[in-house]
Amino acid sequence: MASNEFSLGIKKTMPFMIGVIPFGLAYGIMASQAGLSLFEIIFMSLVVFAGSAQFMAVGMIQEGIGIIFIVISTLLINLRHLLMGLSLTPYLNKLKSKWLCLLAFGMVDESYASTISHYQNDSTDQADPYFMLGSAAGMYISWVVCSTVGALIGHLIKDPLSWGLDFAMPATFLSIIIPQIKSLQIFIVFVVSGVCAVAGYLLIPGKWYIILATVIATIIGTILETAAEKSRAAL
Repeated sequence: MASNEFSLGIKKTMPFMIGVIPFGLAYGIMASQAGLSLFEIIFMSLVVFAGSAQFMAVGMIQEGIGIIFIVISTLLINLRHLLMGLSLTPYLNKLKSKWLCLLAFGMVDESYASTISHYQNDSTDQADPYFMLGSAAGMYISWVVCSTVGALIGHLIKDPLSWGLDFAMPATFLSIIIPQIKSLQIFIVFVVSGVCAVAGYLLIPGKWYIILATVIATIIGTILETAAEKSRAAL
């Protein structure tokens, strides 16, 4: 039943919902200290709903970078969602466009990780979209609530980094990525993106290392996946 799958989606995403708490608090605190109003902080979480992009946007706003560059940067850093969406296509390709748009908006790294693992273990050809909807809804509510709390207490914490909240982002992503390294292709993308991110951080000023690693990893992943599909088709 739809309600059961929806509840199961929330249940299986619960560890990520707990893990996003310090991540959301850190965003709210930093955004507040960057000069954003409570409405702007909450509105960004409601509409953008992309933690890493929001962190980057806050940093760029604080540095006085124009809105066009912020939008372009947000687009680039979220290019990985194209590959994530493509990997879900075999399970959701019979859904109507309204369903797909709703699920696409709610797809973040955490909900994707829960969903793809669940669908891969499911024996049916067409997956139940209510599982992904439940997973996305759980993450959405958690993110908005935590970022709101962070915004409200932002003025009480002078240096959020001293609390170790800056480690929340890499810790969250590592907990998502490592269990997903199930093939040589994924491992190559993992290594390439890591090397590019570190090299970009050391050599390029600002936050461009994030975009560099995202774009290169997306290109490498696409090339490897395309080559693998051609190889399978030739057999």
